[in-house]
Amino acid sequence: MQEPQEHNQFNPAEFLGKGGPVDNGLTNYEVRQQQIDMSCAIQKAFTDKHHLVAEAGTGVGKSFAYLAAALELITRMDVNERVVISTYTIQLQEQLVKKDIPFIKEVSGADFKVSLAKGRSNYVCWRRLQQARNKGATLFSNPDHLDNLDNIYLWALEAKEGSTSEMGIRPPGEIWESICSDATICAGKNCKSNSACFYQLARRKIFGADIIVANHAILFSDLSLRQQGANLLPNYKHIIIDEAHNVEQVAGAHFGLRLTGSQVNFTLNRLYNPRTKKGLLNPYINNETIAILNEGHAISEDFFAEVHDFVMGQQNTGGNCRCHNPGMFSSDIVDVLKNIDKHLKELAVNVPDDQDKLEIYSYADRCMGFAMAARAYLEHQYEDYVYWAESSARRWGNYTVICGSPLDVGPMLNKALFEPMKSVVLTSATLSIKATKEIESTEKKGFEFFTSRIGLNDFQAIQLGSPFDYHKQVKVYVEADLPEPIGPDNGFMEAAIEKAKKYLLMTGGKAFMLFTSFGQLRKASQLLTDFCTENGLMILEQGAGMDRFALLNEFKANTNSILLGTDSFWQGVDVPGEALSNVMIFKLPFSVPDHPLLQARLELIRERGGNPFMHYQVPQAILKFRQGFGRLIRSGLDEGIVVVLDSRIVRKHYGKRFLEALPDCPVEIVREETWD
Repeated sequence: MQEPQEHNQFNPAEFLGKGGPVDNGLTNYEVRQQQIDMSCAIQKAFTDKHHLVAEAGTGVGKSFAYLAAALELITRMDVNERVVISTYTIQLQEQLVKKDIPFIKEVSGADFKVSLAKGRSNYVCWRRLQQARNKGATLFSNPDHLDNLDNIYLWALEAKEGSTSEMGIRPPGEIWESICSDATICAGKNCKSNSACFYQLARRKIFGADIIVANHAILFSDLSLRQQGANLLPNYKHIIIDEAHNVEQVAGAHFGLRLTGSQVNFTLNRLYNPRTKKGLLNPYINNETIAILNEGHAISEDFFAEVHDFVMGQQNTGGNCRCHNPGMFSSDIVDVLKNIDKHLKELAVNVPDDQDKLEIYSYADRCMGFAMAARAYLEHQYEDYVYWAESSARRWGNYTVICGSPLDVGPMLNKALFEPMKSVVLTSATLSIKATKEIESTEKKGFEFFTSRIGLNDFQAIQLGSPFDYHKQVKVYVEADLPEPIGPDNGFMEAAIEKAKKYLLMTGGKAFMLFTSFGQLRKASQLLTDFCTENGLMILEQGAGMDRFALLNEFKANTNSILLGTDSFWQGVDVPGEALSNVMIFKLPFSVPDHPLLQARLELIRERGGNPFMHYQVPQAILKFRQGFGRLIRSGLDEGIVVVLDSRIVRKHYGKRFLEALPDCPVEIVREETWD
């Protein structure tokens, strides 16, 4: 941490205002009052030590707003604080570390240190890399891996940080599993490569940083460890959580449990693969060890086959099924994994190679971790959790997983996050189920759904309207006479596609068509094929072989294209300019209660006297609806239309809440007689 300065010259209002450092450092910079107001609100939260929920509409420039407030805090002469900034996506992390923060540092002239926190497994371990190269012939079943290891070694000699992001591409799992940094195998100061250790170098930077940029997973891992008296990150009391609408989802996954058959099989094969006779234990293998590992393979295969058959035996489960009662499956997997743990530790005692000894102990601990997860699942050890199983057919076989997650993450988040911190700032473009029609609102109403889901009770709020002129830049069309999109064969999709065609012609493609399921998406693609061929439009379809990044690049390059997307295209997608002129929403994005976790959470609301549909599904759908709408206007020059093909928005009493959640823009209710 840097020494406090004698005075502070980075007042957010002046820093971001006209004639300030940011204005002078950027060409065509537009001073935005919303950005200044947001930054000042965060500054006040830091000063007064309260939590803040800050919704910032598209175009506010929230990263500069919270970076200015963070800069003001870390350069304040009477404090010696650091700030953790947590994001959900890698893209935003890279934007902050490679673009926004370097710019802020340059124009401010401030001397502060920034570090990007990555998970330990992202770094190469020198000692494990050398060991893998030396023993590769007995370790790997694929002989090509030896050449890969040599190439990685040559790369590591020139690497600056030694992480997979610097490498550009993650090596095959079998290789990376053997060479990545791992806390359970680390020799620490006793390691001969400690001074050159990539992870330790990164850790020293983190502990010397004033601003730490992390992702939500690392943040929650650190918060969880702090409950147990340990830590990943240095001490901090101020957190900015960007993309905060994902907090409940990430926290649920972090506090939950998950075990797959693939995990167990991969781990046992890494120890010793009976087919290839390769693995870590190759130099020390004996008949007893082979028998114990073979039993592990057999019992694990039987267990996950039993789970798979259970899931597939249920009707209309969609590949997942809730496990209501403990003891539904055989517990032999727990005993066999514990036995492997015991045998490996006994075996390791007589292993002469210290590195191999550490590796074997690590795999033993991993097997015990699997056993504890399986036991917790089978016995339903955690109260107020929901337990379920998922299974699907893959090219190489069935993929089966057992899962458990807390019904309500709020109490856990309150204890781990909100209680110990001086100030937590949660920000996103969509946190409220109400849109502000003004530049700024400090009302808490509208944020209750979000804050109740994450256990945040005592907070201040600010809602910043977008600086864009939605009234001039966008028009919303609502098709009111379509059948409601419920039921499998009510003709909705055919009728909706017919309506959609006129809007596609209106904008010449350049459209996102947003769906709530792949089934709808595929049917729409089939119905549009002839029309698009006749009119020179290209269909880009999520799930048809091209990844998300490639789809977006193709969409931007081909201005006559339409992109059909599901969940991941409702948020976090930025296509400014004419390339995206039309966003079409086929169904209001209600969560379908076909997943055990959602079913259980809806049941809990009902048990507490609430209305699951009105108190959960409607507000959640409104937030996602706002996210989908937000794909269209990404700059002050963008123009276009949003088309809603779900007539429930005008037919149902709750529909007006969706329309009220939109910015101030013209809405045309289209009926058969109103369209020329």
